[in-house]
Amino acid sequence: MASGASASLLDLLLPGRCAACGAACGAALCAECLRRCAAPSGPACERCGERWTRAERAGGCGRCLRFGRPFAFATAAALWRYRGTVRALVHAFKYGGRPDVLAPLGARLARDPRCAALAVGRPLVVAVPARAASRRRRGYDQARELAVGFARATGLPFEGGALRRRRQGGPQTGRSRARRRAQAAGAYRARAYRVLGRRVLLVDDVLSTGATADACAQALLEAGASRVDVLVLAT
Repeated sequence: MASGASASLLDLLLPGRCAACGAACGAALCAECLRRCAAPSGPACERCGERWTRAERAGGCGRCLRFGRPFAFATAAALWRYRGTVRALVHAFKYGGRPDVLAPLGARLARDPRCAALAVGRPLVVAVPARAASRRRRGYDQARELAVGFARATGLPFEGGALRRRRQGGPQTGRSRARRRAQAAGAYRARAYRVLGRRVLLVDDVLSTGATADACAQALLEAGASRVDVLVLAT
């Protein structure tokens, strides 16, 4: 039975070039880039998954404090930290036309103990919907592909029609926390008949300020979901 990096490479086995560094290899990520994908380590906030710093332990989680109120979702988990190689990987599937990595990454989420713990109890898997302009430009919705890969690997139900955008807005990259929160607030609508009484596992690629995940969770709870947890590739 394969273990460690070799098992990880088997999970991401695809022809072509490494999505992070561009090196020719037989996988979506070469062995060196996969080694550099760092998991969150050390104590972390139980609510948003942000890693605690020594200075924050007395005053509370920095991300939660910056948001200004409790997030609507109950808890969040991430596979990797959003830096270096992981940032390059995310840019590859968001801007570089590499949708081939998303289903394998979704399956990898399913095997990570911290991420897989959110699958206990068979929640309904829902993806954060991409903006229409982004979906047209890419030809796919990256969060949906991640969510489908995770759902298939865990055998959980995926509900693609549970969450919709009420307004499109613009990209959030480079915007302040306040602008992100204002843009996301009220931007999503959930369908009650899809989520009523269900615990929902909301999947996205990256959790940064938490504004998008919060707005989606709020919409799902207003539609009758019993609880919303968040699962992301990176934070």
